[in-house]
Amino acid sequence: MNQKDILYPLRRLHGMLHEWHMTNQYVKSWWGKNAGIRVLLPGLPDHTNLGDSAISIAQRLFLIRSGISPESIREVGFSEYPSFRRRIRRLVKKHDLIVHLGGGNMGSQWKREENFHRLLLSDFPQNPTVVFPQTIYYAETEEEYRQSSIPVYNDRPKLIIVAREKKSLELVQKLYPNTLSMLAPDIVLSADMSSFGVEPQPRHGVLFCMRNDPERAMTDEQRAALEGIFSGWGKEMRHTDMHANVWITKENRGVCVKEKLEEIASAELVITDRLHGMIFAAITGTPCIAFGNYNYKVRGTYEWISYLPYIRFAETVEDAERMIPDLMEMKDCRFDNKPLQPYFETLAQVVRSYANN
Repeated sequence: MNQKDILYPLRRLHGMLHEWHMTNQYVKSWWGKNAGIRVLLPGLPDHTNLGDSAISIAQRLFLIRSGISPESIREVGFSEYPSFRRRIRRLVKKHDLIVHLGGGNMGSQWKREENFHRLLLSDFPQNPTVVFPQTIYYAETEEEYRQSSIPVYNDRPKLIIVAREKKSLELVQKLYPNTLSMLAPDIVLSADMSSFGVEPQPRHGVLFCMRNDPERAMTDEQRAALEGIFSGWGKEMRHTDMHANVWITKENRGVCVKEKLEEIASAELVITDRLHGMIFAAITGTPCIAFGNYNYKVRGTYEWISYLPYIRFAETVEDAERMIPDLMEMKDCRFDNKPLQPYFETLAQVVRSYANN
């Protein structure tokens, strides 16, 4: 065996050990040694969906407004967590607070994310844990998967699941009766457009923001009929979606969400079947007609903000046609979330209580 054959595996081993050491030091530095309660916020979105990124921003802001020190919050990406999992599990103490990212990913539709919720509960079974406002949905064909969730979420004395619509709350209480649960709106509604650095925009035209994924419910024919209604109005029609043109990271998420909010705020009217298309319209004071998707999350969230006169929910294209003249006349609409504040204050009290558990 020549010298090269001997040195190569030694150098490779040295490189692996060095990488392990640097990663370990990075995680220790990232978690920090500050005294007191620390908050782990795992599962930051690793895709282009802007609604989920808006949730991650709003959730961090909400924790800070609830009295959590910004220095104590540690965020980790969905795809990062597996790489650092073993080290994070060693560093997190039993009194540290685990906060699951809110959204619409509990249940059978998005199993990757659902399995991540389950993994976190397995990794930190003794920690106080708050699942932020979530839609929980299991398809009728996924009964076995639904039943498998019961031992994961039920009988968890330090867990509270926050549902963001009444139907999700009913499902949680039915499936997991021995675990605390409560109701609160989508966390983005706890903020306003200034929270994302957005200023009022000049308005022009009609903006369509429609789904093209498994959550879609509207047919191509219905969409064509909807667009055809505006042909006689002489208004510019534009199309957008709730995805960024770049991969979203913690570093660029603020800019990406801000740009989409500004696009929504530049429309005279938004037509959407996207939950956060409707929510972005609400917080920017933009008249909006919302349609449902395959489950109850859009309709359920609309029930929270139905007091806003510039946000309407349509069951059919004919419903939307009747709403358009009134909405096109609305000017200077302003978002007001005062009716939602009691729910957010209750959630803030939960966060403070769990952080001092």
